[in-house]
Amino acid sequence: MSSCLGITPIGQDLVNIDLNDVYSVTELSQDIRQLFSSTPHFNDILLKGEISNLIKAASGHIYFSLKDKNCVIACAFFRHLQTEGCSDLINGIQVVAMGSVVVYEPRSQYQFSIKKMTLIGDGISSLKLKRLRDNLEAEGLFSLERKKPIPILPRKIGIITSKDSAAIKDILTVVDARCPKMDLVMAYVTFQENGATHSIINALSSLAKIKDIDAMILARGGGPSEDFMAFNDEELVRAIALSIKPLITGIGHEKDTCLADLVSDFRASTPSTAAKSAIPDIQELRNGLLPLKQGLDRSYKSYLLAVDAREKEAQAKRVELQKLRNNLNYLNTNLDRSYEAYHLRLKIREKDEEIKQAESKQDLFRNSAMILALIALLVLIIIILLFRG
Repeated sequence: MSSCLGITPIGQDLVNIDLNDVYSVTELSQDIRQLFSSTPHFNDILLKGEISNLIKAASGHIYFSLKDKNCVIACAFFRHLQTEGCSDLINGIQVVAMGSVVVYEPRSQYQFSIKKMTLIGDGISSLKLKRLRDNLEAEGLFSLERKKPIPILPRKIGIITSKDSAAIKDILTVVDARCPKMDLVMAYVTFQENGATHSIINALSSLAKIKDIDAMILARGGGPSEDFMAFNDEELVRAIALSIKPLITGIGHEKDTCLADLVSDFRASTPSTAAKSAIPDIQELRNGLLPLKQGLDRSYKSYLLAVDAREKEAQAKRVELQKLRNNLNYLNTNLDRSYEAYHLRLKIREKDEEIKQAESKQDLFRNSAMILALIALLVLIIIILLFRG
């Protein structure tokens, strides 16, 4: 390839150009890679920085960023170069790495390819974050006692996310699958470092004023660690702690738990998981209500059977009671008849006694009369006999 390929003389007109003298994208990327590899200044150098956005690939390669106060550079630490202890690498530690600046041709991106690396301590941002976390934890902002419960059947859900975030699509997919009629109130914010904190705080305040919003979701998709610094801001953490409505975080940064995750009422690993924790599954609710409905139907049928049995029992008792009443009336009638017959017999007996007494008196009178007559006759006879003698 000519050293002058692609270099345009000053003032050259682009209308009549020779395409043989024009770079292709691949040729330019190859030249850049060759330039980096042939320049000693970019090879076998020592680089100091703080690890962030650490990714351990399934292949065993480790990808992360090294950063200082102002800049970030992508790094690759391939498996065959790693030594014992590399599996313990985490975000926030300070390291010194030896390697070379290389170009990844397909994307024309440069990165630092590491050959060796040693740990030299915690990074500045990591230490600051640890001190802030300890202070906030000591104040009780992360305690379970102050966390608000997530409502089971919310009326509306407030969504705090950026307008171009992939989190919106993830959340809407969950809503369509679980509860298509759920009302969502969107509060769009910026997640860029400048202005991100106040943008999120303003969204929290705005949603809190809507009375029928029962829960809020703070959602953001994945990305480099530097893009998540806003979620470790002390002002934002305190605003979340003061929120009158329960907040779910789905920041999508599983490897490093942000302070916003710790102070929220529920921490989800992704926006989709956050949506699932806040939005009820209508089908699950229906399935859960089905056994209750069946149980209620069985209870109602049992109640009707019990009522029917009680009614039959009551009817049987009424029949039995009526029989008792009839028997009582019969006994009462017989008793009255017996009483009347008894009185009649008493009257007849009394009458018989009166008759007998009267007859006895008559017999006594007759007998007395007869005796008197006999006595008189005897006296007469005696008198007659006396006169004759």
